[in-house]
Formats: sequence, C-alpha cells, structure tokens
Amino acid sequence: MAKKAKEYDFRILEKKIDILIKLISVGLTYGKELKDQAIILSNAGLKPTEIAKLVNTTANSVRVTLTLYKNKKKK
Repeated sequence: MAKKAKEYDFRILEKKIDILIKLISVGLTYGKELKDQAIILSNAGLKPTEIAKLVNTTANSVRVTLTLYKNKKKK
C-alpha cells in the first residue's frame, strides 16, 4: 500500500515539474521566432523532440533550424 502511494505522489510531482518546464519555456521564448526559440531551449539542454513539443512544431523542424544556425555560426 505504501509503495502505491509513493508511485502516485511521484506521478503528480512529475506532472507539476512538466508544467513548470512549459511555463518557463514559454516565458523565455514568448514572441520569438522558431530559430530563437530553438536556440534558447537547446542551450538550456533540451533535445529537439522536447523543444518541438514546447513550441508546437516537429522535431525535424527544430533539428533543421538548429543545424542551419550552427552552420551559419561556423562561417
């Protein structure tokens, strides 16, 4: 019984942390273009799939955007 309560509490905590991540991400990237959103969130350590969910696009779009930015930065 105690084990179930701990698992349940962990799921609630995980959901709340996910909400906090989304709120912080929105606050950091509000009103910015996809390129800037992707760069900011990537620099924060998020993976393209995670970034895509937060900015409502595809992971492929995020990867392409980040690759173009990195290639442009090298020149």
